Amino acid sequence: MSTLDQIAGGIETRLKTIAGLNVAKYFPGQIVAPVAIVGVPPVTDYHASMGRGTMSLEPTIHIFTGSAIDLEGQRMLSEYANPVGSKSVRAAIEGDKTLGGLVQDCIVREFRPLNLEEYSALNYYGGVFTLQLYARGNS
Repeated sequence: MSTLDQIAGGIETRLKTIAGLNVAKYFPGQIVAPVAIVGVPPVTDYHASMGRGTMSLEPTIHIFTGSAIDLEGQRMLSEYANPVGSKSVRAAIEGDKTLGGLVQDCIVREFRPLNLEEYSALNYYGGVFTLQLYARGNS
């Protein structure tokens, strides 16, 4: 069974294949955009999520493209949100759906740009990717 830290590291490794994107496994003290931050995935139900031989998690990737809402930050965000291409988060993650053998399967399930309220609170422009992954759990 892979640990949450190992899984975050596997996601981090896949994101580092995107040239020019700073990547952090956990939220850093200072953000240098463009940056993708993995963080610790939520575990909504330990017995359902991590029991019976299979673990199901929905980790998120926060991506910040700039500290101001401008055309360049929006353009950059659209490149990361594209399903294909050299800057595509989906293409990077799904380029190795096992995250280096740490999980059985991992896909990018959704992307949502931050709304203005969230942007104002964070002072950064960006969005959130939600993944769906399955790995061996405790039996």
